[in-house]
Amino acid sequence: MSQAEIALGVVGAGTIGGYWLDHFATQLSLASQSRVTAIFRSKRALIKPRGIASERWRQDFAAAAEQSDADTILKWIRASQQRGQQTVLLDLTAAKSISRDYVAWVKAGAHIISANKYAGSSGLAYYRELQRTLQQYQRNWLYNTTVGAGLPILTAIAERCRCGDEILRIEGNLSGSLSWIFQNYRSGDALSEWLLKAREQGLTEPDPRTDLGGMDVARKLVILAREAGLPLQLADVRIHNLVPETLRDGTTEEFLQRLNEFDSAFDNWRQGADAQAKQWVYLGYIARSATGELSAGTELVSINGDSVYARLPPGNANFTVRSQQYDANPLVIQGPGAGPEVTAAGVHSDVLQLITLLKK
Repeated sequence: MSQAEIALGVVGAGTIGGYWLDHFATQLSLASQSRVTAIFRSKRALIKPRGIASERWRQDFAAAAEQSDADTILKWIRASQQRGQQTVLLDLTAAKSISRDYVAWVKAGAHIISANKYAGSSGLAYYRELQRTLQQYQRNWLYNTTVGAGLPILTAIAERCRCGDEILRIEGNLSGSLSWIFQNYRSGDALSEWLLKAREQGLTEPDPRTDLGGMDVARKLVILAREAGLPLQLADVRIHNLVPETLRDGTTEEFLQRLNEFDSAFDNWRQGADAQAKQWVYLGYIARSATGELSAGTELVSINGDSVYARLPPGNANFTVRSQQYDANPLVIQGPGAGPEVTAAGVHSDVLQLITLLKK
């Protein structure tokens, strides 16, 4: 295995995938015998078994990409295997449908690196099937950027569990987009103005209601809980949805055209929640009681100037992990929690880690 070439396929070449290809794929020459040989994007694929030149992937994709579907990815995996290559798929999409292909990818022979949160937060039946399949076929799945972008929160939790510690509570401003928005927002501002600025910078999901609805944070809580060995499901998470019910349906464009209604509804809620508060933070938490009962939720809470969240730079995250060994003095992880640069860097860290594993 140590002599096998490693072929990487990138699924999704949008904000994160494009940044990784532009800035990090060029470094693969430092990792011997590893190269990108396929890019799958918007039902089209560019496949070059000898490798895709990362400095001109956009031009080559525009000129030579062909129509593709799920079978195209499976055929690429099998063809790479037939050439004696180790195959690695990078799922850098935000698509639920893509995550449902993981089991098939693993059975075909691929290792997986994902920034996509859907597989890690899927129903327990699918999640357990994926874990069984990974074990059966002896394949790796790395997903450290699904929570906290490039921050080592999942690594820290896994390390605590490996040494026999028991996680008691995890809390943090898990949404990079909502953190950035509310670290800038002050009561009296139009919340939509900060939402649009975050969207322009690529900090939100394509439909910002995914962030505002709390589902993004809920999915991250499920991933964190499962890393800690806790069988949490999305249905177990109490979610504070910042989008009024009248604006939850319809297209993204329709929602953006009705942001004045969004602002009005949010201001009414804020006045009722804490009319005097100037600053807010959107938190997610997981807690295990002394009797073993598990609770999890998301909530927008008011904070004063003494709060650790009040002093964070815009876009930075703060995670607090309490365990049996880190209870009175909890483990704190803080740093940039959003943005294509740090997320792509985290993806590349996973790539280098997996290459090291496959070369042993």
